[in-house]
Amino acid sequence: MNDKQYFLNDSLGYKLFHASRLMNSRLNRNFKENGFNLSYEQWQILSRLYERDAQTQNDLAVQNERDQASVSRLIDNLIKRGYVKREVDQKDRRVNKILLTDEAKRIRHDLEHLAQKTIAQASEDLSEEELALTLDALDKIRGNLE
Repeated sequence: MNDKQYFLNDSLGYKLFHASRLMNSRLNRNFKENGFNLSYEQWQILSRLYERDAQTQNDLAVQNERDQASVSRLIDNLIKRGYVKREVDQKDRRVNKILLTDEAKRIRHDLEHLAQKTIAQASEDLSEEELALTLDALDKIRGNLE
């Protein structure tokens, strides 16, 4: 057992949480400063749909590791903003698919550019090697906890 004194601010969990919160806030600010009324959480949904359009709400919840209720609220807000729509699946009328609107497709490049800008801001003082090592370490941490 490690006898070193524990300080929350020096702990891995706190540093991960704090860095994640700051990145999310920066992304939100980058969106807002460029005229997009969009949150990090809404961006997650859009990003998954950019990867593969016409998914179910459950698919999106699983991919984003969120509960159905919170994903439903995010989708409702994206519908109000005109970025997604719900359509009944023609093969199974019990299933609703979430689809990107033309407006969401039109702004895709801008949103992806702002996401990349946020990553660049967060990793500004890291070399490519340091960033690769960081991402690898984060993958290992996640694997240890799943």
